[in-house]
Amino acid sequence: MWNKYLILILLVVLPAGFAAAQDKDADLAIVVNVASTLDNVSVAELAKIFKAERTRTPDGVKYVLAVRETGSPERNAALKRIYQMTDAEYEKYFLQATFAGTIQSSPKQMSSASAVRQFVAGSPGAISYLRASDADTSVKVLKIDGKSPGDPDYPIKIK
Repeated sequence: MWNKYLILILLVVLPAGFAAAQDKDADLAIVVNVASTLDNVSVAELAKIFKAERTRTPDGVKYVLAVRETGSPERNAALKRIYQMTDAEYEKYFLQATFAGTIQSSPKQMSSASAVRQFVAGSPGAISYLRASDADTSVKVLKIDGKSPGDPDYPIKIK
């Protein structure tokens, strides 16, 4: 009798877990230090922050940008949805801005979600991104245009 219940449970639970593991449209969460006063930003404001056009939070803390390494799905999503640039355009943009003196340095590159979490948790003005499923309580996830990761019309997807 227990075998029938076990088989029924496996038939119901396994396909749901398998479908979740195949989700290619995961949300890209924008994360900041937990002490940040930021809660909600527009996509347009986010672009200004990540392009270093906006250098301070509303309460005056200097932003410290961190991005994922070239080729990562998270970076590709950020390039497409936030920067609206290719990787080559991104590199050129920050090289020119550094040379012109409009910024002091390019964003810091992180090689993993855990590196992003650790950096953001330890830096008061830090802002970065990671898969929503990689966010934990060590970082604060921002709403974008009033939407949270997981909302059906959340604007930043990893594809």
